[in-house]
Amino acid sequence: TLEPQEDIDEFSARTGVPVVRIEELRREVSPINDLKALIKLRSLIAEERPQIVHTHSSKAGLLGRTAARLAGCPVVVHSPHGHVFYGYFGRLRTWGVVLAERFAARMTDRIFTLTELGKRDHLRFGVGSPDKFVVVPCGIDLSKFSSPKRTRREVREEFGFSCEVVVGWVGRLVPIKGCEYFLHALEIVLRERSDVRGLVVGDGPLRKKLEELSERLGVSGKVVFSGAREDIPEVMHALDLLVLTSLNEGLGRVLLEAMACGVPVVASHVGGVPEIVIHGETGLLVPPADPRRTAEAILEVLNDPHKAELFSRKGRERAKLFDVRTMVKRTEEVYLELLGEDVANF
Repeated sequence: TLEPQEDIDEFSARTGVPVVRIEELRREVSPINDLKALIKLRSLIAEERPQIVHTHSSKAGLLGRTAARLAGCPVVVHSPHGHVFYGYFGRLRTWGVVLAERFAARMTDRIFTLTELGKRDHLRFGVGSPDKFVVVPCGIDLSKFSSPKRTRREVREEFGFSCEVVVGWVGRLVPIKGCEYFLHALEIVLRERSDVRGLVVGDGPLRKKLEELSERLGVSGKVVFSGAREDIPEVMHALDLLVLTSLNEGLGRVLLEAMACGVPVVASHVGGVPEIVIHGETGLLVPPADPRRTAEAILEVLNDPHKAELFSRKGRERAKLFDVRTMVKRTEEVYLELLGEDVANF
């Protein structure tokens, strides 16, 4: 599988899977570019004649599924990412997304959701019928997180940490991820625990504003912005606690990565997060956009070594349920089921 931090060309070289770039297929809505992308996708699918087209995310999913049907592809499946029906966009754009997903669902043989909540959300908004859905949680390669390439001490020294307690945040620096709430929570935590340090791992359009916020809060000397990293397993092992402050999440893969490393977690109670974090057993759940409650949860873990050890142990056990091999096996089963009589040619 393609890892979140992995370069697409490196993935292609590693696996031998060819990559075709369609430059017009971008995140922003652009009628001209979107039409060009649709035409190119349809031509590509018609030329390659795949038995299955599997699309991902909202816009690429709409264009990809439309192109697949226009090209006569026999099986079309789709994986939405995130609970896009709330929290991401304004009211008008959200309803545009809902209408587009309703239309696209009619062209789709199966919709893979990461969680049961994701399935319920789609049905609640009139997207698809119950028989079209299959729940396949995302998986991670557990082996990468059990044997880091560098020691915890080496990674901590790189960031300038020694014996401090390191509380981390990992993700894209975009509004939906709510990193500002982590910084506000860190400021509250530091009032009681001066030995705590923050580590923000990731990049994005909000980085400069977040760095400025840390200065206004008076925590700029207590938090490191590392930028995007490819060595996430090593970074996770360097943490004492991981915090997720997203306003919405499809599942919360970063939580699985931390738990696989035995790192306790505090996470906002949104989207599919509760299907990973069992409150009081594998971590703590807090209301979204609530720095004070987040800070209280952070201190609850840091001030109670026995609780931290429990979350570490139980978290490792829970992460094993989300092994990438399980995800691949279930996906393959659905593919074979849909191919039916054509399975011999798969």
